[in-house]
Amino acid sequence: LADFLELKRSAFPRFYFLGDDDLLEILGQAKDPNVVRAHMPKLFQGIHSVGFAEGGASGRIDSISSASGEAIVLTDGTG
Repeated sequence: LADFLELKRSAFPRFYFLGDDDLLEILGQAKDPNVVRAHMPKLFQGIHSVGFAEGGASGRIDSISSASGEAIVLTDGTG
């Protein structure tokens, strides 16, 4: 198990910021955006929360917010 987690961490170094239990949760439920959303602040400094398009069904992030209330709305360039 340790070798598997190390392989995933070497592929995406931000995973080093997570404990084994958190990483296993993300990898085991990667299709559920709400599981990943809960771990975003641990992965990226300055991100307090993320918003998903279409209520999360698409898995596409459409906004990023900081703890101080700053927000960035992401677009796909078509609108």
